[in-house]
Amino acid sequence: MLLLAAPVAAHELVIYTVINNDEGPQPAHLPEDALKVGDSVWFWMKDSTENASLVIELSKDGATVRSPTLVYECALDENGSLVDKNCKNRFDFTFSTNATIGLWNISYMTSINGSLSETISGSVTINQDLHLDANHTHDDGTQSQIVESNGSTDNSTIQIVAIFVAVLSAVGLGILLFNNEKKTDPLEEE
Repeated sequence: MLLLAAPVAAHELVIYTVINNDEGPQPAHLPEDALKVGDSVWFWMKDSTENASLVIELSKDGATVRSPTLVYECALDENGSLVDKNCKNRFDFTFSTNATIGLWNISYMTSINGSLSETISGSVTINQDLHLDANHTHDDGTQSQIVESNGSTDNSTIQIVAIFVAVLSAVGLGILLFNNEKKTDPLEEE
């Protein structure tokens, strides 16, 4: 039995890092083609301003996701464990479903001593993850055009060659087995 399967590949998942320091988020606006469905963004609070905290808010089409309050550093005990289990300095968000495709608005809300002091706006565009074939890469530009123009011809030629080689191998194996049965042991003839 001969099984032929067309190779299919997804993009490698990407984790994009945004660092919020004393100058604000770096970058506030993520590159338009940087992320696809399944990718994640890690928002780090690295603003060492005294008593500063950060809340990240992502919104799209009326849906809103809010981070917990992020601080510059969390106290650790002598074993390296968090003293306060609720203390966070990073917020991770994964754009896990097709419902996340499109433009998301990001609000970076910085507070000092618990009072909102600054809000910076940003954005991220989540692109569809197209599973074309093994030639698909994270950049959908020219690579997908090459696949569309050459893909079907190359695959059918490879399949024909593979079938021909399989049939030829089966015939050769049959001839070897048939000839082996006709031969007798040279010692039996004497």
